[in-house]
Amino acid sequence: MADQKRLAYSIIQFLHTQLQNGSMSPDAQESLEVAIQCLETAFGVSMEDQSLAVSQTLPEIFEAVAGKELEHSRTNSEPVTPSEDDVAEAERLKTEGNDQMKAENFEAAVSFYGKAIELNPANAVYFCNRAAAYSKLGNYAGAVRDCERAIGIDPNYSKAYGRMG
Repeated sequence: MADQKRLAYSIIQFLHTQLQNGSMSPDAQESLEVAIQCLETAFGVSMEDQSLAVSQTLPEIFEAVAGKELEHSRTNSEPVTPSEDDVAEAERLKTEGNDQMKAENFEAAVSFYGKAIELNPANAVYFCNRAAAYSKLGNYAGAVRDCERAIGIDPNYSKAYGRMG
C-alpha cells in the first residue's frame, strides 16, 4: 500500500503543478481540483505528506522512459528536422520557461523547457536551461542527464559543462 500512496501522491503533485501553470480553462481547473480531492480521499494522502515524495516528478519519470524509447527509434531512422513553426514555438516556450525561472516557479520552468525540447530536441540550450531548473528543484540527476544531452548535441557548449559541475 505504501507504493500506491507514493504513486497517488506523485499524481496529486503533478495535478497541482498543472493547476499552478494557469494555462487551463476554469472548467478544466475545477476538474483537476475534483480529481485531486478524489485521489486524496481514495488513497488517504495529501500534499502535506512530504514523506511520500519521490526524487523525480511523474513528468521526469515519463520523460526518462519515453526519451529512451525515442532515442532507440531515432537510432533506427533519419534525424528529424523541426519545421520553422516548431522552432518558433520552441523559442516561445523557452522564453516562458525563462520567465518561470525568474519567478522561481521551477516546476513550471521544467515543463516549458520540456515542451520546447519535444518540438526541437536538437537545441542544446533547452536541455541546459532545464538542467538549471532541475538543479533548483534538487533533482541533480536530472540536471546532470540534461547537461550530458546538451553536450551530446554541442560538445563545445561550455555553459553545459559548467552547469553540470
